[in-house]
Amino acid sequence: MLPSSIIKEYLYAKFTENKVFGEEFTTNSMFMDDDKMKLSINMESGLWQDFRAHENGNFPQLVAHVEGIPYPEALKFLRSKLFDTPEHLFEISSVGVAVQTPTQHNAVSDIFSSFQKFDLARADITSMTDRLAKKFIISRKLEKFDFYISKTGRYNNRLVIPYAYDDQEPFYFQARNLSVLGTKYLNPSREVTGVKSSDILFPFKEDSDYIFMTEGPLDAISLQLNGINATCTQGSNLSVSQAEQIKDKQIIFAYDNDEAGRDGVLQARKMMLSKNKNHFMIAKLPDGVKDWNELHVKCTKSVDFKACLTKGLQEVDFSYEITEALD
Repeated sequence: MLPSSIIKEYLYAKFTENKVFGEEFTTNSMFMDDDKMKLSINMESGLWQDFRAHENGNFPQLVAHVEGIPYPEALKFLRSKLFDTPEHLFEISSVGVAVQTPTQHNAVSDIFSSFQKFDLARADITSMTDRLAKKFIISRKLEKFDFYISKTGRYNNRLVIPYAYDDQEPFYFQARNLSVLGTKYLNPSREVTGVKSSDILFPFKEDSDYIFMTEGPLDAISLQLNGINATCTQGSNLSVSQAEQIKDKQIIFAYDNDEAGRDGVLQARKMMLSKNKNHFMIAKLPDGVKDWNELHVKCTKSVDFKACLTKGLQEVDFSYEITEALD
C-alpha cells in the first residue's frame, strides 16, 4: 500500500478541480465528458471508482490512465516517487529506537537479570564465552548494538539479543549459540512471555511509513545500523499476527538469498492478500550474498549498503506471476 501522503500529493497535482469528503477525493471522469465529478478516489487505499464510465481499479492503474503509460511503467513511476530521495526511505537513525509499546509486561526481565551486558572493551580473555562473543560480534560488524551474554543455565554460552523499546526493559529475547553444536537460537517460552513467538516482531520505528521485513534479528540489526527501519519474523514465514501489526505500512520483504527466503515471499502473498494488499516490494540481495548481515559486512559505508539495497528493490503486483519478480 502506498503512503497516503504520496497518493494525496499526486491527486492534488493532477486533478485541480476536485472536492474532498473525508478520505474520498472526487473529480471528473478520466474516460468521458463529465462535469459532475463522478470519479471517486480513496486517498488512503488509492482505490477508485469512475461512476460515469463504470470503471474501477487500484492506484497504479489510475496513474497508468493519467500518464498514458502501461501498467508496469506506472509501477516504476510510483516506485521512483517512493525512492528518488533515499533519506525519505531510510529515515531511522539509531538502533532499537521505537515508539511501539509492548502489549503487556512479562517475566522476561526476571530471566534477563541473569544475563550480563557485553562490553567488547572489557571482554574477559580467560572466558571462552567472552572470546567467542567478541569474535562473533566483530566478524559481523555489530559492535554498535548492545548485546548480552549468558554463562549459566539454559542459555549458557550464548549471545543474547534483547528485544527492547527505547528506555524500557526487554519484553523478549533470542539467545544465539556461539558454538557449532546445538540449536542456533533459543527463545523464551510462551509461559514466560505471555505470547507466542510468532506474535513477536523485532523493535522498529512505528511512525515510519516503511518497514523492511527480514528473517532474523541480526539482519534487522544490520539494516538498522545503516539507518533503515527494519524488523524480523524469526524465520521466513510471516504470521497473521505479525502481518496485522504492520498492515498499514509499505512492506519490503528482505529475506535471505536462498530457497527458504524465496518460499517465504511466496507465502507472504496469501498473507498480503488477506490484508487487502494487492502489491508489495521485495529487496533482492546481490548475487553471491546470502543475507543482509553479510552485505553489511562487505560494505564499508552505509551509502554503499543503501545503494545495493535500492538497486535490488522490486515491485511485486499480484496481477502478474509473482515468480517472475523472483527470478
